[in-house]
Amino acid sequence: MAAGLLAVCAMAVGHAASVPARGATPADSPVVSAPRGTPARAAADARAALGEIRLPAGSRRLRSLPRGVSAPSSSGFTRPFVTVKIADEYWTIPRDAVTALFAQTRRGDTSWSSGPAGGPVEQRGEQILLPDLGRWIGPRWLVIAAKPDPRAAGRWLVLVQSVVVWTPRRLVVPRGVRSVSVRRLQDSSVIDRVDDPSRVARIVAAVDALAVDNAIHAVYSCPALGVGARPGVELSFAGASGALLASASTEYCPRDLIFGVPGHGRQLLILGDLLTRLEAILGRRLPPAF
Repeated sequence: MAAGLLAVCAMAVGHAASVPARGATPADSPVVSAPRGTPARAAADARAALGEIRLPAGSRRLRSLPRGVSAPSSSGFTRPFVTVKIADEYWTIPRDAVTALFAQTRRGDTSWSSGPAGGPVEQRGEQILLPDLGRWIGPRWLVIAAKPDPRAAGRWLVLVQSVVVWTPRRLVVPRGVRSVSVRRLQDSSVIDRVDDPSRVARIVAAVDALAVDNAIHAVYSCPALGVGARPGVELSFAGASGALLASASTEYCPRDLIFGVPGHGRQLLILGDLLTRLEAILGRRLPPAF
C-alpha cells in the first residue's frame, strides 16, 4: 500500500509548482504566508485528534516502545514535500479487542493487513481521514496500526498516529483583477465573461477560499475518461489593460483546481464545491469537472 501511495503522491505534487521560498513578501504579492501561530495550532490539533480513537477495555498506554520491539507499520506518505505535525501514542491491548478497535473506522477509510498466505494476520492498519480546518490546515488523518505483542501472549501492540499537514505559503489571486473569463476545457469556447465588480470579487473570494491540496495521503480512483475528453472549465483573471494576472483550470483526477500566477508558479487547490458556487454567481450551469 505504501508504495502505491508514494507513486500517486509524487505525481500529484509534480503539478504544484514552485511557490517562492520563505522570506518577506510585499503586501501586494500573490504569495501569502500562513497566519502566525499556524504551526502551533497544527501541533495542538495533532495531539487533540488522538483522542478521537476509542481504545477498548484492558488497553494500557506505553511511554515508549520496549527495547528491541519494532513499531507497527503506519501508512506511507511523502514527507519531503510537505510540512507536517505528527503525534504518536503506543498502546498494548488484549488480542480479543483488536476487532473492536478497528470497528470504529468508517466507509471510505483505507485499510491494510499482512501475513503469510493462509496464515494468521500479522499486522493490521487503518487510515481515517479527518475534515480540513480551513485554508491553512489540512489534510488531516489518523492511523491505527497493530501487530501481536512479541513480549506478551494474547496482547497486541498498537500505534495511534495523528498527522496534520499545514501550508506555510500559498498563492492567491493578485490585486487588480477587473474581469474573469470562463471557458470550456474541451474546446476553449467562452462560457461567460464577468466584469461586474461585485461578481468579480465573489469569484476571486471563492478561489482564494479553497484549501491547498498537498496531495500526500490519497489513493485516487479515477473513472474512465473517453479519448480526447476534457471535462471542466478554465478561468482567466485579467487586469484593467487585459493582461493575464492569474489562471485556473479544473483537474479531472484528483478533483483539484490548478491555480497559477505568471512568475510565481502554480499550486493545487482542492476543488470542493467551487463549480456550484461559480454557477450561483454566474447564474448558469457549467460543464462538470469529472
